[in-house]
Amino acid sequence: MTLIPFEQEYELYHFGESMCAQMVRVAFAEKEIDYKSHHIVLCDISVDGDNMSPSYLAVNPKAVVPTLIHNGVPIYDSCEIIRYIDSQKPNQGQRLRPPDSEKIAEIETWTQETSMREDVGFASTFGTAIPAVTSPIIGYCLKRQPVLHVIRTYWNHPMKERRYAFYIMRFFKLPRRLIEKAVANLAKGLVQIEKNLSHGGDYMLGEFTQIDVMLMVHFHRLEDVHLIKVLEHPSLKKTAAYWNRLQARASYESAITKWHHENWREAVDVVFNGKPSPWLEELSTAL
Repeated sequence: MTLIPFEQEYELYHFGESMCAQMVRVAFAEKEIDYKSHHIVLCDISVDGDNMSPSYLAVNPKAVVPTLIHNGVPIYDSCEIIRYIDSQKPNQGQRLRPPDSEKIAEIETWTQETSMREDVGFASTFGTAIPAVTSPIIGYCLKRQPVLHVIRTYWNHPMKERRYAFYIMRFFKLPRRLIEKAVANLAKGLVQIEKNLSHGGDYMLGEFTQIDVMLMVHFHRLEDVHLIKVLEHPSLKKTAAYWNRLQARASYESAITKWHHENWREAVDVVFNGKPSPWLEELSTAL
């Protein structure tokens, strides 16, 4: 294995508004593990993005974030990074994967449902539905960039599916059927979260775990895309209280809101102009 140059035991390459990077930063905060930060601005968010630069491609050949470097060894997948740092420091900070086989099995089930997976259909799970409803923000960021710049930047993207997705968001809109599919799976996930919280504990398994790390980030994104008012639905009272508890954790500010990026924030303001998402009513009805 080729080692990546490093200066500190843990070094994290990440972008402020990347959901996968947010999850990893929350996990680091909960574990109370220090790391050296390498902030990699994504090309879809800014014309000055650097995830497609030769220097970052040498760190992550797929040109995505996050990437953890532990003593020179790269770890790419966000869920794998969370598993890894919890196993490295099991008794430091918050235990994210408790030594209980039943709880681990449930964590893995929820991880499959809430990950931004590439092995399932787009918008077919709670986790893959989130990028679909985020598409107007990314589309706005791409539309601010010169056409030729976008074409040249993504023509050689290592992940072909991302190349096509960014072209669609730059020049068109996602098909209506994909949005409808995303909304249906968001509703399905929210119903399951509410059901899961019926045990009366503060978090999904009672104690704070990897599941809550991931859902903290998902709910924050629902806030960004102006869908968070869905939690005012009378059928989601436990979920609304759960979201309040997640926001109250120190890791929410230190790992998420602290890392807001001005281009992304501007896009959110322009796209939604202070109004609810046009899909809010559809999502509420789907519950």
